[in-house]
Amino acid sequence: MLGMLTAATQLFAQNNGNEQTKNNDFKPLLEHRILAGFNFGATAPVNFPNTIRKINGYWPQFCPSLGYELSYRATKKWGASVAVKMDYKGMGTKDEVQYFPTIITTSDGGRFAGTFSGQNQTTVRNAYVSFPVSAVFTPNDNWRFSLGGYVAWLFSSNFYGTVSDGYIRNGGPLGAKIIITEATFDFGKEMRTFDCGLQAGASRRVGKKLSVMGNLSWGLRPVFPGDFKGMDFPMYNIYLTLGVAYKI
Repeated sequence: MLGMLTAATQLFAQNNGNEQTKNNDFKPLLEHRILAGFNFGATAPVNFPNTIRKINGYWPQFCPSLGYELSYRATKKWGASVAVKMDYKGMGTKDEVQYFPTIITTSDGGRFAGTFSGQNQTTVRNAYVSFPVSAVFTPNDNWRFSLGGYVAWLFSSNFYGTVSDGYIRNGGPLGAKIIITEATFDFGKEMRTFDCGLQAGASRRVGKKLSVMGNLSWGLRPVFPGDFKGMDFPMYNIYLTLGVAYKI
């Protein structure tokens, strides 16, 4: 028994020494990657507002994501990365609303600000230059995980849609009732140009230099300023990027 314990202790010490030698042999390195994929998600409220009574449809927009990432591995498993990306983020949705605060324009040029009840269709398609910064954990040669944040600047904005088959109380809930067959809204120019949030991702190596990846970004800043009157709840960019990373 004493001999077995001694042998086990020696084996553990040898394995631990070998692992330490491997870590000591590791040299910090820079890694470069090209990132390409598509964004799926929504520019939406975190909590479902009671003014939206029913969602009748949702569809993603064509939202590519393309970027370059530079990472530094300080140890065999830990490092950090910074990237620059061009991100399109968008979606389309149809819903039924009741007493929904908004600003609409009719075909004859009439403009009304009040609470609308009826059908709503919204299209969002925005383009950002994003700068993600992350801590990176690489447990083995096949998997890679990241966690961090991002800042982004909006350089192209589209947030528009139609309302129909309803009415608007002009000026507020007690205002004059105006029947709306169809009207439009366009809030693209009202959007904030700066966004920031959290992001987390994982990638799996499928070739010598190629990996498949998924990355979730969650905006922390509402896309419209606090004094915006086109809706009465904050909306955030919440998107999942699915794509590939190529190590160069």
